[in-house]
Amino acid sequence: MTEASRQTLLGSLPASFDAGPAWLRALRGRAADALRDQGLPTKRTEAWRFTPVRSVVDAEFSREDGSVPSLVSSIPDGITVRSLKQALEAEPERLEGRLDFGGAPTHFAALNTALFSDGLWIDVPSGTVVRAPIELAHASPTSSEPGVAYPRVLVTLGDNSELTFIETYAGSEARQLTNSVVEVDLGRNAKMSHVRVHENAGLQVGRVGVRQDADSRYRSTVVTLGGALLRFDVRCLLQGKGAECQLDGAYLVEGEDHVDHHTLVEHQASHCRSEQTYRGIASGKGTAVFDGIVVVHRDAQKTEAHQENRNLLLSETATVHTKPHLEIDADDVICSHGATVGSLDEDQLFYLRARGIPEDLAHAMLTYAFLESIVDRVSHESTRTRMREALLARIPHGDDIRGIQ
Repeated sequence: MTEASRQTLLGSLPASFDAGPAWLRALRGRAADALRDQGLPTKRTEAWRFTPVRSVVDAEFSREDGSVPSLVSSIPDGITVRSLKQALEAEPERLEGRLDFGGAPTHFAALNTALFSDGLWIDVPSGTVVRAPIELAHASPTSSEPGVAYPRVLVTLGDNSELTFIETYAGSEARQLTNSVVEVDLGRNAKMSHVRVHENAGLQVGRVGVRQDADSRYRSTVVTLGGALLRFDVRCLLQGKGAECQLDGAYLVEGEDHVDHHTLVEHQASHCRSEQTYRGIASGKGTAVFDGIVVVHRDAQKTEAHQENRNLLLSETATVHTKPHLEIDADDVICSHGATVGSLDEDQLFYLRARGIPEDLAHAMLTYAFLESIVDRVSHESTRTRMREALLARIPHGDDIRGIQ
């Protein structure tokens, strides 16, 4: 790529949108207008104050068109996986209202909405129970020049359907930016397990939006293994009575990595339940951020919502910012939230040391166990095993721990 072919992120926005159905052109136009009016986040943007992105906003990137993720697994019977571009050309009416159900996109999500060129649509018909998981691999741009990709995935589950969906974001180039959007639409009594793994050493910004009908179940497990800069948002809209979501996360931050997880769960209907459990470890000069919000609307009586964020701080130069909080406008609810930032448990260390385990190995064992408790919630066995191995590869004495297990 030449210098002339690179642009800043906002500079890459076209003046108008001429391709695609009218509703998509309008959607892209609203996203672009919002970006031109509000810009990308700065240190004054409250939700981004701990994650400065000026170096990304001001940098020039080359656009990478190869942003469609690769299918790792075969397509199970009964479901359809197709290109978003092809679906928008052949059946645009089936996608209307499904690329913006989370509300007007802002910041990086708006940039993806304006600029994505293709993606994948995974459609599970009503009554279809998919036993084998769907696995996608997202690779960051590989050019030696700074590049940006805009992967987009839509997952739709009909009533009484079930799916396990696994995503891996990988890459080793520190100057490459992946700006992803995944949208999940769950019908009545639909169930989805969503595993997302971040193993990208570069720049990552991602958003997952989930809309849930009555009695649906959504379970997310996010495993983040470092990254030069990562910002990941999950937004769940519990719109049907009796809907439930569970958000689990584990993150390991070392060196000068910076990872930021934001969650937003909106209880919009009655008798819904949500639970969030995030655990993180920060060492070196790494920075970890967790910001979780639960909003309980006035009509969402009989809500049950819980948040927990626990962190281990393993060096004096590492930083953790944590802020779980509640916004409640209903009176018949059961809600709780809490956060901790601390060091390893001295009693547990004493227990291991008293049994002849060297101090440095005891530290490593407790560190591994702290995050393994989240990884163990991954229902897919081979993915769970791979995540354990990835943790062991990054924790001191990993081989020794593996031999003890």
